[in-house]
Amino acid sequence: MIPFNLPGDQELHGSFPFTFKIHKLTAGVPPHTHNFIEYTYVFYGKGIEIVNGTERPIQAGTFTLLLPHQVHQIRIDPGEELHLYIGAIGLQALFGSDDSAAALNALLLQGGTQGDPSYPLEDKLSAALLPIFAAMHEEMRSAHSWNQLMFKTKLIEALILLDRHCFRVKELEAPRTPIHKKGKIADIILYVYQNYREDIKLVTLAERFYLSVPHISASFKQYSGDHFHNFLEKIRISHACSLLASSNESVTSICFEVGFTSYSTFCRVFQERLHMSPTAYRKLY
Repeated sequence: MIPFNLPGDQELHGSFPFTFKIHKLTAGVPPHTHNFIEYTYVFYGKGIEIVNGTERPIQAGTFTLLLPHQVHQIRIDPGEELHLYIGAIGLQALFGSDDSAAALNALLLQGGTQGDPSYPLEDKLSAALLPIFAAMHEEMRSAHSWNQLMFKTKLIEALILLDRHCFRVKELEAPRTPIHKKGKIADIILYVYQNYREDIKLVTLAERFYLSVPHISASFKQYSGDHFHNFLEKIRISHACSLLASSNESVTSICFEVGFTSYSTFCRVFQERLHMSPTAYRKLY
């Protein structure tokens, strides 16, 4: 198996935390996770996609949306190929102060929380999306004026079409899970992702999801490849980066807005993760 040519963390920091590429695979991709959102669209070939242990066939016209820390891999039979668009979205893209950030947040959560992350698209929808993805790829590679804004506009257009024809349909079909039922680790990770601003602790998660603290802690590491506190810090720091780059809020206000309860802890964690202070990051971006 061969790995994707994946973006690094630094590539998804800054003022434009997006990548969009074409991959032409002749061999599979081993199990892995990301700290960012990934979406793929197959336009040629076929293979087997495995997300969180569930297998499904993928072929031309399959769209997949993966939230952070979902374990996924691809298998391809000998002699087969799989050509697909692969996009990555850094978490700070969802935390900006403009309307496009709010739209991205809503659309991606709508599409990424309905159980099965893969969508075999009808021919009509595939025909509408393919030129949009081709235009996104061209804008990402070009030096045209306003290319970044055009890319984001096209991305939101594609997600709106998917929301209208796929995401909401799956939401209506998905069975409702009783609140008292023991939660799965994927549900817990999603809850943390959606409520990171709150004072979340392992003990409160254990009470909410009817599981023990040791079980959640061990399962979190096994499932996501990261410890609970590290995962929570990464999301909070991503939000802080967006606010530092796009708003005039004070560093102190941003510290508490993203969920930290101590300014000194916020500055220490920020320095450890980005190798600069919050103030230096604001000046840079």
